Amino acid sequence: MAVRIDRDTFLQRALERFGHRYSYEEIDYRSYRTPVKIRCLDHPVRLIVITPERHLQTTGGCKYCLRRYRQQAMEAAVTVAAGPGDRQPGAAQKPGSAQQPGAAQPSAQAEVSATATRSW
Repeated sequence: MAVRIDRDTFLQRALERFGHRYSYEEIDYRSYRTPVKIRCLDHPVRLIVITPERHLQTTGGCKYCLRRYRQQAMEAAVTVAAGPGDRQPGAAQKPGSAQQPGAAQPSAQAEVSATATRSW
């Protein structure tokens, strides 16, 4: 049989995992699988209703922190994929088209929209 996780054990594990990123003042703890209300201290606008189990197994439950985490992960992946010294995607020049120093380069969005326009 599994060990029952009480309120103190949950709070101890949450503090070990997240430090002081979340406020646990509004918790009405009943069981490990019964939703509780916590608050992200970085984004205190809304209460987060989540089970203690899910809170400890995920990034915490704050959708704003999750969005920021995903953006950072994507930026890191693009940086790693580009490699040191590589140019950014979409910044490659066509063979034979020399760019004058100091001349403005078209943005990646402009290149994409121009390509999309040509395909119609």
